[in-house]
Amino acid sequence: MPKLGLVFPRFRYPSGDYPLGLALLAAVVRRELGWEVAICDTTFDARLEKIAEFYDQEKPDVVGIGISTLMLGEALEAAALAAARGIPVVAGGPHPTTDPQGTLAHPAIRAAVLGEGELPLLELLPMLAEGRAGPVQGAWVKGLDGLVWPSEHRHAWPDLDDLPLPAWDLIDMPAYLSAWGQLDTVRSGLRGLNISGARGCPFSCSFCQPVLDRMFGKKLRQRAPERLVEEIAALKERYGIEGFWFTDDTFTTNRQWVERFCDVLGASGLDLVWGCTTRANLIKPELMARMQAVGLRKLGIGMESATERVREGVYAKGVSLEAIEQTVQTAHSLGVQTLLFLMLGAPDERRDEVLHTIEAATRLRASEASFSLFVPIPGTDLHRTMSEQGFELSADVTDYDYYARQPFHARIDRRELRLLQRWAYLRFYSHPYRWSGLARTAGSPAGLRNLGRKLRRILPLAAGGSA
Repeated sequence: MPKLGLVFPRFRYPSGDYPLGLALLAAVVRRELGWEVAICDTTFDARLEKIAEFYDQEKPDVVGIGISTLMLGEALEAAALAAARGIPVVAGGPHPTTDPQGTLAHPAIRAAVLGEGELPLLELLPMLAEGRAGPVQGAWVKGLDGLVWPSEHRHAWPDLDDLPLPAWDLIDMPAYLSAWGQLDTVRSGLRGLNISGARGCPFSCSFCQPVLDRMFGKKLRQRAPERLVEEIAALKERYGIEGFWFTDDTFTTNRQWVERFCDVLGASGLDLVWGCTTRANLIKPELMARMQAVGLRKLGIGMESATERVREGVYAKGVSLEAIEQTVQTAHSLGVQTLLFLMLGAPDERRDEVLHTIEAATRLRASEASFSLFVPIPGTDLHRTMSEQGFELSADVTDYDYYARQPFHARIDRRELRLLQRWAYLRFYSHPYRWSGLARTAGSPAGLRNLGRKLRRILPLAAGGSA
C-alpha cells in the first residue's frame, strides 16, 4: 500500500493549535485513495533529526509539507532531507500559493499546490509515486528534467460537509490538549481544541488579501451547523474536551447561520464553553447574547490600531474604533471576555500613534490583547504596496516573524519597536482589571506552562535588534 508522509515543520512558538489542515488532508487521502498516511509534527520536538528519522522509519512514497512564510526555512530543510532519500515532495499552504514559481525553484520540491489541497493532492500523489509528471489543475508541477507545468486554476472541495473528520489518530492530541490555552482566562487548564467551521473571508484587509482569496476563494463557505456539532460531540467523546475555539476569520459574517448553529448546539446538550473571532461591526448585542446563552465565553476582535490613519489608511480594516469600543462593552456586560488583536509598527507609523494604540487598548474592558509586530506577508496588498513605495524588504525568511522582528526598516527603529511591544504587554496586563484573569491563568500547571510559552514569544530582545 502506498504511503504519504505529511510534515508540519513548526520549530518556533509551540502552541495548542494542532495542525488541523494536515489532519484533514490525511483523512481525505485515506478515504479517497486508500493510502496509508503518517504525520511528522515538530511542534513539541523541534529537531531536523526527528524529520530524518520519520523518513527512515516510515519510508513514505511521497512527502507533503505545509509551508507558511514563518516556517519556510525549516520546511525547505525538511524537503531537502526527503529529496536526499529520493522521495518526491509536494509543498502546500500560504507560501506556495502566493509564490509557486519560487517554491519550485528549490530543487527538492516537485509540486506546489495552490490554495486548498484536497483535490490537487488526490491527483498528484499517484502521479509522483509512479515517477510521472504532468499538468494538474490547482498545482504547479516540475518534472525530473526541470520542465514546469503551471496552473492558474485551483480545485476547491465542492461541499465542506462531505469532508471526513480529521485524522486525530495521527496527531499527538494529548500534547495539544495540554498546551491548548485559548480559554485559560475563563478557567485555567480547561481542556479544549480548535475547530474550523468555514473557509474564506469576504473582506479586504490589506494585510491579508488577496492571499486569503487565493487560498480559499472569494466566497465564504460554511459547514452545516449540524455537521459541526457532530464533530464537537466526537471531540468531547474521544478526548473529553470542555471547550473549543473556532479558527474562522469572521465567525459572525452570516447571522442566520450563527443563529442556526446556536440552536443546534443548544439542543445537543453538550454543555461546553467556546470562543470565536469576529469583526466588531458584525455582531449585534442580541446576537452576542444568543451566543452567550449557549456557551460563548470569549470573543476575539481585530482592533489592529486605535489610529484611524493606520487602521483604515494602511490596513483597510473597515471597522470604526467606536464599533470596537461598543462591542467590547457589550461583551463585558454579558460576561463574555474579549481578546484584542493589534499590530505595532506599520510602515510609516509614528511612535505617538503606537503609544495611542497601547493606551486605547488598555482603557477598554478587554480581557486579553495580542500585540504583534506588523509584518507584510508576501502576496498581500501591503507587501506589494511597500515594494512599490521603495521599502527594502528582507530576503531572509526568518525576518518575517510577527512575534519578534520586521523584514524592513520602518519609521520606528526595530529595537525601539520591540521595547514598545514589551511596554504594551506590561501596560495592558498591569491594569487591575486584568489581575483576576492572570490569576486564573496561573491557577494550574497547564495554565502556567501556557503563560510561559506566550512570554517566550516577546522576551528575547536579541530577536528584535536594530540590525
